[in-house]
Amino acid sequence: MKLPKKYRLGFVSFLISNKRWFAFASLIVILVMVAAAIAAPLLFDWGSVTKINLSTSLVEPGASSWLGTDQLGRDLLGRVVWGARITLTVAVSSVSIAMVIGIALGAACGYYNGAIAGVVMRVMDSMIAFPRTLVAILVITVAGNSIVSLTLAIAISTIPIYVRFFAGPVMALRNREFVLASKSIGVSDLRLLLIHILPNIGSLVIIQATVSLAEAILIGSGLSFLGLGPPPPTPEWGSMIAESRPLLTTHPYVLIAPGFALVLTILSFNIVGDALRDYIDPKSRNA
Repeated sequence: MKLPKKYRLGFVSFLISNKRWFAFASLIVILVMVAAAIAAPLLFDWGSVTKINLSTSLVEPGASSWLGTDQLGRDLLGRVVWGARITLTVAVSSVSIAMVIGIALGAACGYYNGAIAGVVMRVMDSMIAFPRTLVAILVITVAGNSIVSLTLAIAISTIPIYVRFFAGPVMALRNREFVLASKSIGVSDLRLLLIHILPNIGSLVIIQATVSLAEAILIGSGLSFLGLGPPPPTPEWGSMIAESRPLLTTHPYVLIAPGFALVLTILSFNIVGDALRDYIDPKSRNA
């Protein structure tokens, strides 16, 4: 039996048919940012965004440089594009690590729900009690300033959220009829989790991943702003904003370029995440 047409609409069709124009525009922004991040090495040479050239410092936006240059003569458009590559790489990598570890721990704790699971959940609760930025700062203090340490710091601070978020749904599903029927015919616990339980919370994974990406970008840029991100001259949006603060009153475009890219990207992920929740949740659709 086929699903009604309204349930077979793709996400883009859902946005258009429901006139979710802000979400549609946000999706385009994300796709453009991802495309720019992938194509950054083809669009701008690494030397042009890191090499100091004081003869072209603080050039106003124009035909020669669409967004102008910073105080060290580096092209701002190129640095913003490369910043998108670095920022999105850190965000996607950290969220991916957190998802794999967090969902695995959350699924195990929710399915077995024993003494060990209780200890794991209490540890996760203790980590959640600390601000995520503080946890990330502690990790970077130990690991040092680099893209890898920044990624690990954000991932470690995000894992408890996934453990806590997915333990409950798994616990609720483990006593459902289809799970009990599978166990009765000898299906292993691992197969039950991978084949029968986790696919039923796939929508939660998608929604949480979208929200987590926005949070990871914000935390990563905040740490870089504090000087805890990749060392100079690596173009990262947070560090670019920090470096351009003295120029806010005289050359505001130097700060506006990375700041606008950061705000637009985080806002777009949040809006698309809300739209995804409405798209996946049947209760949010018109009957």
